Amino acid sequence: MPTMASISVLKADETTSITYDALNGAGGDGSKAIWRQDAGANAALPLGMRAVFTAYTVWNGPKTARRAVFEYKRPYATLNSTTGRYESSDSVVGRTEIVTPIAIPAAEINEGVYQFLNLCGKTSGLPKQIAATGYAAQ
Repeated sequence: MPTMASISVLKADETTSITYDALNGAGGDGSKAIWRQDAGANAALPLGMRAVFTAYTVWNGPKTARRAVFEYKRPYATLNSTTGRYESSDSVVGRTEIVTPIAIPAAEINEGVYQFLNLCGKTSGLPKQIAATGYAAQ
């Protein structure tokens, strides 16, 4: 079982790191581990309008596999010049679910999970471009 810790990730410029601070670890199956981008965020930005990343795990129905669900929400917040308060009209939302059958050897699970997550973000730009533009590669 992984130990809860803050997560460092590259910003869109692929050079600058940003930290998602560990808020609380999961309390068990179905309970979310939660990280929030506090470091580097505008100090005046309300906590509820900062980017949040969560993860939780559960068994599938017949208990033959574990499901890991990752969710991300980055509200688009602007300062209302009349009221002086931040407002959020929309958010970028991401969700990924990975199912790992328990009958597969750990080395195969690791290879599949790491390749999938690297394809989605760390080493491959095309999936990021697809998600950012809203159009599949043609």
